[in-house]
Amino acid sequence: MNTSTWIAAVLTLAALLMGTTFAHVLEMPAKFKADSQHWVSYQNTLYRAFASVGGVLEIAAILGAAGLAWMLRGSGLAFLLAFFAALMLAIAFFGVWIFVTNPVNRRVAAWSEADAPQDWQHWRTQWEFSHAARFAMHLLAFVAMLFALLI
Repeated sequence: MNTSTWIAAVLTLAALLMGTTFAHVLEMPAKFKADSQHWVSYQNTLYRAFASVGGVLEIAAILGAAGLAWMLRGSGLAFLLAFFAALMLAIAFFGVWIFVTNPVNRRVAAWSEADAPQDWQHWRTQWEFSHAARFAMHLLAFVAMLFALLI
């Protein structure tokens, strides 16, 4: 596979992945107005495909960006941008999702709409802002890959 095709594939994966976290950011104002019953209901119904489809996209985007960096090694700034993109995608998943977002997912999965704990707002804030941070990292990765392409 040539470099241009690889970049197009990786950009597509990164764009689709970024779409998932951008959707979370767009939902934040409404979800911060929701009461505990509605928020728990959203968490336990809306995001099932995010885990299965989004998880595959995320791993593919990380591996694709790492492969792109490998393909561009020795290309100076293009390599650095691709490496930065891979790093941002990896941190968004292995740093933020695994250690900040997913613990909330596991906790909320055990709640019903009627029995959210008193500190549910703490967990909501952690979950929502972890996705905002992930969106920022995904956006930085996408832009870095675009610039790597333009170089």
